[in-house]
Amino acid sequence: MFKKIFGGKKDKGKSKDGTNIYTYENTGSGNLSNVAEMMYIEEITAHFDKVFPGRVSNVFHEIISDIVHIDVHFMEPTDEEPFRVIYTTGMSDLPMTLPSELEKEWGHLKRAELMMFLPESWPIDSEVFEDERYYWPIRLLKQLARFPHMYNTWLGYGHTIPNSEEYIPYAENTELNGVILSSLKEEISSINTKDGNLINIYSIIPLYKEEMDYKLENGMDALFEKLSEVEGSGHWIDSSRKNVCK
Repeated sequence: MFKKIFGGKKDKGKSKDGTNIYTYENTGSGNLSNVAEMMYIEEITAHFDKVFPGRVSNVFHEIISDIVHIDVHFMEPTDEEPFRVIYTTGMSDLPMTLPSELEKEWGHLKRAELMMFLPESWPIDSEVFEDERYYWPIRLLKQLARFPHMYNTWLGYGHTIPNSEEYIPYAENTELNGVILSSLKEEISSINTKDGNLINIYSIIPLYKEEMDYKLENGMDALFEKLSEVEGSGHWIDSSRKNVCK
């Protein structure tokens, strides 16, 4: 079961910062024989090549797809920016399901892709990815990208998603057990497609349970102020970073 902020299946009330809390139950698998067409992959990759120039890129292709075909793209570090950029394609091939009260005014939020930063030292190859200690960020991106299409909901700025109701850590070498969706500056976080749609790019920041609870109590700005106290917090994956709200 997944629990997140905004949109959803079962209303669990409001948190102290005023956002709605919802719980999701497994609704079964999708249709493996009816996967959405990959519509925007060329436009998305061209966008990332433009906003993160001069990087060598590779793709971790999805072999078996359900509902949407999610690939994860890796952009290698540069001397000026010594971190890896990873992002999804395929999530935006289908529109997400917004709550009816948001449909008219906020319809431009229907399509999205996800990204995050990995440190230069993070190992990247198919053999290493057999170890969950290194694969979990990729698995996380793929799961989140498929999530709104599996549960007829949506993901957007400020949403938090724990890793199950029990806040299970993502791997044995980390206590990180949830995420918050943020965004970078506008020229990175939005793509105007040739067919007139908008794709929103959300940056994924892994969190601890206490940090997610703090956000629900005090709001997103207060959480980011806390994260800013620790150098590098939230900007790229650090499996053992300090818990700023413990």
